[in-house]
Amino acid sequence: QTCARPTSHSSPRALEIATRLQARGARFYGAYWCSHCFDQKSAFGSKAVEDIDYVECAADGVDSQRAKCDRRGVKGYPTWDIGGELYPGEKSLDELAELSGFKG
Repeated sequence: QTCARPTSHSSPRALEIATRLQARGARFYGAYWCSHCFDQKSAFGSKAVEDIDYVECAADGVDSQRAKCDRRGVKGYPTWDIGGELYPGEKSLDELAELSGFKG
């Protein structure tokens, strides 16, 4: 199973935050069936979400990396791994900017 891709436009700020998250080595753990994960992706928009390191945790998801999710201790979706810390739950772009150290 594959997750629907967001069709929303990526704002310049969303693109900058995605780039900052990528530079920090952040990962976004989720599942294709998770509505909060889709909403999280939609907050970034169709272009910026491509810059996010997404890890599919559903065993029946396309390109599933379930073992990586289990090893990291991911308990729910979405979960962000930023700077070695896990942040469960859907986050606003403002929250993600702060967690990534983005000052823009």
